[in-house]
Amino acid sequence: MATEIVIKGKIPKDPIVIEGFPSKGFVSTIATRYMIDELEMEVIGYIKSDKVKSIAVVHDSKPMYPIRIYAKDNIVLIFSEVNIPLQFVGEFSDALMEWFKEIKPKRVYLLAGITGKEIEKEHEIFALTTDEELEERLEKLNVEKLDEGMLTGISSDILLECIECGIPSVSLMVETRYIPDPLGAASLLNILNELLNLKIDTRKLVEKGKEIEDMFREITEQMKRGKEKHEEMSEYSPMYG
Repeated sequence: MATEIVIKGKIPKDPIVIEGFPSKGFVSTIATRYMIDELEMEVIGYIKSDKVKSIAVVHDSKPMYPIRIYAKDNIVLIFSEVNIPLQFVGEFSDALMEWFKEIKPKRVYLLAGITGKEIEKEHEIFALTTDEELEERLEKLNVEKLDEGMLTGISSDILLECIECGIPSVSLMVETRYIPDPLGAASLLNILNELLNLKIDTRKLVEKGKEIEDMFREITEQMKRGKEKHEEMSEYSPMYG
């Protein structure tokens, strides 16, 4: 069975597509999950593949595919609770690009976390785009342009495919040092709020994020002193809650 995108609901015309496959610090997963809840988005489809078979997730006693597609107004969101194995990234991105050619997105936003850089500002946002209008807006928002580096994973594949197909796209990356990193996810959402006028209230995520990050700092210090607290870490999953 090839990787297949199954749509059960209505796709808006000229949609804004937001991609949320897992990345460093789970920032993309946390951000998109929070969006789904805050905007009350509806499931309109899923991605079916034998490359991630034998996996079902359960929410509110309902079994679901781990990679789902949501929609609200003109926004279509791809949300994944599983990592795509590196050897299958090409197959997934090819399937998504064939779908993009059908739905003709106005823009594609790719969310990711990157390794923390030696900078003063924690959770700095970096952007990479070939869209001149987006580049100007990001500059006005004081979002740093990524000048040098290497991107990996499905987001980078989709970005290159979008460029090749002439689909306006932008990769928004937040520096992250923690796993999970809710404050990094909140930083991404704040930029999306500005770019898309989403009006998502991130205060709950920030408040919880501070609590979680403080806990992880303490755990890191404990582990340095030879005291491991894996039980505390496992209480916080970026997928559920």
